[in-house]
Amino acid sequence: MSNIKNIKGIFFDLDGTLFDTAPELAEAVNQMLVDLNFEELDPLDIKNFIGRGADNLIRKSISLASQSSPEPFFDEGKILFQKHYILNAGLSKPYHDAEDTLKALKIKNIYLGCVTNKPKIFTDKILSQSGLSVLMDIVISGDSLEKMKPDPLQINHGCEALSLKPNQVIMVGDSFNDIEAGYAAGTFVVTVPYGYHHGDSIDSPKVDLAIKNLSELTQVVN
Repeated sequence: MSNIKNIKGIFFDLDGTLFDTAPELAEAVNQMLVDLNFEELDPLDIKNFIGRGADNLIRKSISLASQSSPEPFFDEGKILFQKHYILNAGLSKPYHDAEDTLKALKIKNIYLGCVTNKPKIFTDKILSQSGLSVLMDIVISGDSLEKMKPDPLQINHGCEALSLKPNQVIMVGDSFNDIEAGYAAGTFVVTVPYGYHHGDSIDSPKVDLAIKNLSELTQVVN
C-alpha cells in the first residue's frame, strides 16, 4: 500500500481522469478539418493528441491530416475548432464513479480542485453542465496562469489558494504531464490507467499509487 497520509486536498486532471472527453474533442477536430478541406481522422488518432492543451491538439491533428506543417492553417483552424467544440464540449460525461467519489471525498472534508490544461471556456462548460462544478473548491485551467502542466505552477497556485502544503495534497491524473507536475510541486501523485497518455508509459517511480478506479481514493484519505 502507499505511504500517502494526512491528505487535506485532492486535485484532479479533467480529460481522461474525471471525464471521457475524447468523443466530443474528436468530433470537433474532424468538423474543423472538413472546414479546412482535409479528410477526417480516425478518432483514435485524435485521442493520442489529447491532454497537452488545445493548441497542441489542433496542430497535431492538422499536421496528420495535411501531411505538412500545420502553421499555415493553425489560426483559422483554432477559430473553427473553438466554434465547433463550444457546441458539444458540455456533452462529455464523467467516468462512472467520478461524481460519487467527489461527493464521498467532500463528506470527508477534503478540498477538491480541477487542474487541467484545457482552456477555461471549455473546462467551465464541462464542469457546469455535468453539475460537478459545485463540488470543486478551485478550478485552474490551461490558460489561467502563465504556464501549464507539466510545469508545477498550476498545482502550486492551487495549494496556496487553499492554504494547503503540497505534502497534504494528491494530484490525480492519467498522463506524464500530471505525474511531472505533481512531483515537481511536491504533492503525492496518483494515476488512473484508463485516460489519454499519448502512448507514453505512466509507470514511474514518481507515482505514489496507481489505482484502477477513482473510488479507491476514498480509502486513501481515511
